[in-house]
Amino acid sequence: MNEKILYSTTDAAEYLNLSVAAIKYHIYVGRNIKPSLVGHSLVFTKEQLDQFQDNRRPPGRPRKQGDK
Repeated sequence: MNEKILYSTTDAAEYLNLSVAAIKYHIYVGRNIKPSLVGHSLVFTKEQLDQFQDNRRPPGRPRKQGDK
């Protein structure tokens, strides 16, 4: 039996240590996270969340080339 565990938007936010608003923002702008629609709910697989986390850049402004 090959069942996949699905995460709601709230569960995904908790798993990724983000707010629900941040999850919805990343979905809206199309950044590496594509939920599935089950009924009226957005759901994510663990693989999707792990892939999003791996491809996420660190928060904040990147350093200039000459700065250390």
